[in-house]
Amino acid sequence: MMIGQIVEIPKDSSIYIHEKPFFSSKKEELTWNASQREYSLFDGFLVGGHDGVENFILGQSKGLNISGKAESVYIIAIDKHDNRLFVGQGKNHPGLFSTIFKFSSNDITWIKDLNLSDEFQLKVNCKLFNSEQPAHLYKFGNDIFLEFDTEISIHFRNYLIELFYENEKVATINKY
Repeated sequence: MMIGQIVEIPKDSSIYIHEKPFFSSKKEELTWNASQREYSLFDGFLVGGHDGVENFILGQSKGLNISGKAESVYIIAIDKHDNRLFVGQGKNHPGLFSTIFKFSSNDITWIKDLNLSDEFQLKVNCKLFNSEQPAHLYKFGNDIFLEFDTEISIHFRNYLIELFYENEKVATINKY
């Protein structure tokens, strides 16, 4: 018995092809960019069902039981609240990459209290990366954003993420 839906988001979806509005603050810009990865049932089309989102991870392509597609499908988002998986065709689907990632402050374990401003440069590491990646961390209340200079695979959310400031590990982010 299938209890959840699998929704395919086309790679040429209007979600990925639109102009950015004018932003009056960095918080507005980061929030808008992060929200572009919040998909709904109406953004794509239903292609299957699943037994529960807890059995899947971002970037996964095996075990989805979706056939007849020109390219493999990959999980690009997981909606735990509505028990819905969003998938995209092809290993270069735009939903598999982003420069901005949003976290809750509850996701972060601070090892060292830095007393830094609400924005600072750091390095990010996880098992997926060959080397540490430079990023900016922004804090706005309970929301934490990591902004990378280049697109990063969303797969990195499946791993424990380590944050380094001046070559010292200062925090970890729990996997998604």
